Amino acid sequence: MMTPEKEQRLAAEMRLIARQYCDGAFNKIEYRRRRQDILLQCVDQDLSAIPDEPVELLDKAPVANKAPPTAVNWLPYMMVGVTVVVLGVMGFLLTSMM
Repeated sequence: MMTPEKEQRLAAEMRLIARQYCDGAFNKIEYRRRRQDILLQCVDQDLSAIPDEPVELLDKAPVANKAPPTAVNWLPYMMVGVTVVVLGVMGFLLTSMM
């Protein structure tokens, strides 16, 4: 159970190891190991004791769920069209100046 005192103590430990890591006291792997130890103390359970979820074999053929296309997003097409028009006008104005 997380109590306010335990939360403050673990937060101070987390800040301490973060400072030590930034100062170069240890490498990333050691930092991650220490941080995981502190996080395990927060939840009060060992994550290695949790069984892995069963992995289903992929022997079945994949089922194709092809739904009919819904609405098309026209915004990108409009932006490209506007860009082409603006470039055309700019090109026309540049050639008319010469």
